[in-house]
Amino acid sequence: MRRLLTAGLVTLGLAIVIPIPAVLADPGGTNPIVQYRTFSCDNGNTYNAGFVGVASGNFFLVDSTSVFAIKVFTEIFPDGTVKTFNYGIPGFDTGSLVTCSYTDPAGVFNIFSGFVTPSS
Repeated sequence: MRRLLTAGLVTLGLAIVIPIPAVLADPGGTNPIVQYRTFSCDNGNTYNAGFVGVASGNFFLVDSTSVFAIKVFTEIFPDGTVKTFNYGIPGFDTGSLVTCSYTDPAGVFNIFSGFVTPSS
């Protein structure tokens, strides 16, 4: 029993002394891993959004609880190379998708289709 109490106190002491870093995927404004983009869409809206990791994943919308869920993502590189990533679900109604685009800092033109949905 004494050993268990000592181990618990040591663990508690370490938890208090050792700082725990913030979650890196937090889309907070000061997170250096988040990349922000502004994109225009064929529904007439312009969105300010960000992503962590690969841009062809989903975007979180700034100042919102929503995400832009990407179904198809196409990159057109300055040299003319085209890469398309299809995340579609068979039977998904493509007529309900919104198409958006932006040019990234490397000069790659990005076109993608998806939908805005609440993230919670």
